[in-house]
Amino acid sequence: MLPICVIEDGAPIRKLIEMLLRKAGYEVVSFEQGRHAIEWLRENPVQAVLCDLILPDLNGVEVLRFVRSLPAGEGIPVIAVTGLAEERDRDLYLSAGFDAYITKPISTATFAETVRQCIHEKGHTRRTERVG
Repeated sequence: MLPICVIEDGAPIRKLIEMLLRKAGYEVVSFEQGRHAIEWLRENPVQAVLCDLILPDLNGVEVLRFVRSLPAGEGIPVIAVTGLAEERDRDLYLSAGFDAYITKPISTATFAETVRQCIHEKGHTRRTERVG
């Protein structure tokens, strides 16, 4: 199974996300900085990318653009995980191309299922596009 790439500069939140995803059966690779994640993503396929929007070195949109530029990038679900909780923020980032938007503090009860649904929906779209 391909891993999920988590990019989150806050160690407690990163560890919580890792734990929730691993408990749900996912492999996880995580990074504190966007540049380190991008270097790794150049060589390694992933099932999804979960990215904080405000990182110490890059912002989430820069990470999103890099992922979309990869040969298989359009098929990779990219999920914003952020403290920016205003409705206009959500609309802005979804229109920028993120597949889902999860606000912090994350819900430990629903987080992994939300990620699973996004991966499933993106995978269904990819299969549909390949057939049609």
